[in-house]
Amino acid sequence: MSIFKCLVVSSVVILAACADDSAEFETSSGFAAPAPMMSKSSAPQMDEFAGDAGEVEQATYMAYRYNYDFALPVGSVPSSIDRHAQICLDAGPKLCQIISRSTQEYNPDNVSASLYLRAEPTWLVGYTQTIMDTVEGADGKMTSSSVSAEDLTRQILDVDARLSAQITLRERLTALLETRDALLPDLLALERELARVQAEIESATSNLKALRQRVGMSIVNINYQTRSRAVSNSAVAPIGRALKQFVGTVSEGLASVITFLAMMLPWFLLVILPGIFSLVWLKRRLTKKSSKS
Repeated sequence: MSIFKCLVVSSVVILAACADDSAEFETSSGFAAPAPMMSKSSAPQMDEFAGDAGEVEQATYMAYRYNYDFALPVGSVPSSIDRHAQICLDAGPKLCQIISRSTQEYNPDNVSASLYLRAEPTWLVGYTQTIMDTVEGADGKMTSSSVSAEDLTRQILDVDARLSAQITLRERLTALLETRDALLPDLLALERELARVQAEIESATSNLKALRQRVGMSIVNINYQTRSRAVSNSAVAPIGRALKQFVGTVSEGLASVITFLAMMLPWFLLVILPGIFSLVWLKRRLTKKSSKS
């Protein structure tokens, strides 16, 4: 084996061991989840490493998810979700991003909607206050709220350590590749290894960016529902429709009677009336015979 292959293999083994050791650091979580609604402080962010006397306190990376359910009067659901979505759009993608929104109208008294977005934690405090004020202003109320958190510290530290190891390996491979007296098979092997390492770096960079975005932007799921009433418009709507159709219904019934009489009149003149006369004549004749006898 040539000296270049030995250097490549040694670099890969040493850096891989360093990456595995870096991933073994245990994380510490000293933060409590923020209150779901009116918290005055944002979700915990990336703290600086601090340490003395050989002790290192690691940062804690938490991804928060908030869920809010609101009950609103009839007709207030569409306007409320439109206003809340517009506030997010006006803030810009750095502070708020709408992931999805939907509205379902089953009938005028039953409308539901949902708004799913990402928000910067500090900005989210004011946004939460705003949506609470608008819902109360529309005579609505919050029916439920919840908050959950996912600890991404382990994943972020692990990916970051592996990324650093791959970057160092890329630098060493690049230095080896620049050696003038390397043989062609060694150069080809170095180029293949360098391409693989570059692909690993790009993948780790993308993964680390996505993890940090989950920490930097909280998930917010807002649900809207029409508040139920003791007697809704849909419950009394059949009575109103019946009253409006009263004259028409009477007219249709009278028309049906007239049509029936018109259909029965020929049968009455040709069949029923002669039958009645025949029965009367037959009865009289029988009566006369019985009186003579």
